[in-house]
Order: sequence, then structure tokens, then C-alpha cells
Amino acid sequence: MNIKNFSRHIPEIEGKIGYVFKDKSLLTQSFTRTSFCNEHKSNRGPSPQSNEVLEFIGDGVLSTSIITSLLSDLTERYEYGIKTELGEGDFSNIKSKLSDKRNLSISTAALGLERFLIMGEGDTKLGIAKEPSVMEDLFESIVGAIYIDSGLDMAKVMGAVGKMLDMSVYKSEGRATGSAKGELQEWCADKKRRLPPPEYKTLSESGPDHKKVYHRAVYIGGEKIAEGSGKNLKAADTECAKAALEILKKRECKPQEMSKNATRVAPTAKNTQHKAQAKKALNPLPDPTGSAKKLKDIALSAKAPLPRFRDLGEAEFKNGITEYRVECSYLGIKATGTAPDRKLARETSALLVIKELKAKSKKK
Repeated sequence: MNIKNFSRHIPEIEGKIGYVFKDKSLLTQSFTRTSFCNEHKSNRGPSPQSNEVLEFIGDGVLSTSIITSLLSDLTERYEYGIKTELGEGDFSNIKSKLSDKRNLSISTAALGLERFLIMGEGDTKLGIAKEPSVMEDLFESIVGAIYIDSGLDMAKVMGAVGKMLDMSVYKSEGRATGSAKGELQEWCADKKRRLPPPEYKTLSESGPDHKKVYHRAVYIGGEKIAEGSGKNLKAADTECAKAALEILKKRECKPQEMSKNATRVAPTAKNTQHKAQAKKALNPLPDPTGSAKKLKDIALSAKAPLPRFRDLGEAEFKNGITEYRVECSYLGIKATGTAPDRKLARETSALLVIKELKAKSKKK
């Protein structure tokens, strides 16, 4: 879609997002991809602007909107401040689920907003409009545009976010007293660990419809921690959480106990040999050093937006080593690098993006 065709769809889009723009150019910009701007640069007048800055603004505003909504619905004021039945881990888990890429892309797709994207011919041919990362970027860009157009009015932003994002499912997921799932959520969200929230997936189903048995697994940061079975999803997830807690607590208490195939690496090793072992243990890829600069050079030569890096946190997790996770995003490609230090994790994420770029180039 081009900018001229986009203008006639503005009323429909405004109806879907629950907000009418005073400055329609902000809405247009929120749907404009960098690929379109690169193909329509003008030497005679102003060139179209991409949604990248709006996306950055929208990311922060969306977090504030979610937190404000949770405060309003799940806490109450009293003489000593605020009180709530939920813990820090519960709030962190709910916020993470509401704002993660999968949920934002599902919400964007449900509204059918991706079909209005203004993209360059290359992006259009690749069919990236329905990629989760692209739809996530669009959602955040729209939020950023509303924030600016409304004069930084969070009430109006929250009204639109409430229409675009289904928050009821996660608000009802408050921690059940003494539940294994709730305890696992809190364990992961603790400031000492800062682990990603647990994710539960169905591995298989067996038995007749009236007597099904569900086999599920719980994952943390992409690693399968434990499995469990039950007559329904809730029961299976409870078994998963109980088993995961037992495994994780043993790892934390006895980091020296590793699998037979693991190489022991001291988490606080200061000498070069131990650091090299740690890098090798966590990075089976070739040496990624210099990949971030290489990716930046690729972007500059292609006159494309520079890659962006996001720190996903750290955890003392595998083999007693402290892992750092950094996400790199470039032209709709996102990859996460894991390493014993942040710099190496950043370089690894850039290397993974470069590999994906090469793979796409070969397919063409």
C-alpha cells in the first residue's frame, strides 16, 4: 500500500483502534516502514518518515499503560500505602505476557491492521507484513502516535490500548494461593534471577475425548525444564511447575552438579582459560567478535536503519555460569544471543542476524 491509498482507510483504522487523530500524518507515519522511506527519498522536498521513532516511544508508553491499568484493577489504597493479593512476580509475569511479541502480534492480526502497512517493494515481495516482529512494531508505533497526538494524555492512550489489547485473560491469571504455577512465576521473576516468565506448551494428547490426558512441558528462556501430565491443561501445568521448581532449586543450591556431558566452568572464573571454556560452552557458533560492527556496516551500505540491541537480562542458569541475553533486530529479523558476558551476547545476536540475512539472500 502507498501513502495516497492509505488516506482513504484512515476512518476504518481509527474505528479499529478506538482513537480519532487530530493530525492524520502521525497515524500515517505509524504504518510506514523504513523500506518505503528508503525507496521514496526526495531531493526536492521532505521525504516520508518511518515509524521507528514512534515504535520506540510506543514501547515505553505501552508499558506505562499496562502498569497503570494493573494498579487500577488489582490494587487498592489504604492507610499504609497500597495493598494487593499479588506479589511482584505476578505483576511482572502479567506485564511480560501482555507486552510480549506474540501477544501484540496476535492483537494486531485480530484487528487486521497489518494489511494497511505502507512498505517498500522488497518488503511487499517478501510478505513480511504478517511476521510477528513486524506486527509488534506496528502495534507499538500506533501507541506512540496516539501518545503524541493526544498531547501526552495517558487516559486516551489507555482507552485505545484497552480496545486494541485484550487484558482480561491475564488479569484473571492472578496467583492462586499456594499454586505451583504462581510459585514458579515468583521464583523466575525474583530480582536475584530475572528469568523470563515460564511458558507452557502441549507436547501430546492421548485417550478418548471424554477421558483425555494432556502431556505438557514448561519452558524458561526457550529451555525445556520439566514435563507433566494431567486430565486437563491446568492439572498438567501444575505437575510441570512442581517438577520445574524442584529441578531449578536443586540447580541453584548445587551449581556444581552438572550433567555428565557438561564441562564444568566456574561462574566467577577470572582467568583466560575459564572464560574461554565458558564462551565455548555457551556459544557453539564461530567466534562472533566484530559481528555487531559488521552488521552496522551492512546497514550503512544498504542505506537501511541501523540494527537495534535490547538487553533481555541475566541469570545464573546453565552449569553454574551467569548467562547474558541480548536481542538484535534488523529489517524484521530478530535473534537472541546468549553468552557469559553482555558484549559477547550482543556480538552473538548480531552474528545470528547476519546468518539469517545470508540465508534469505540465498533463497532469492
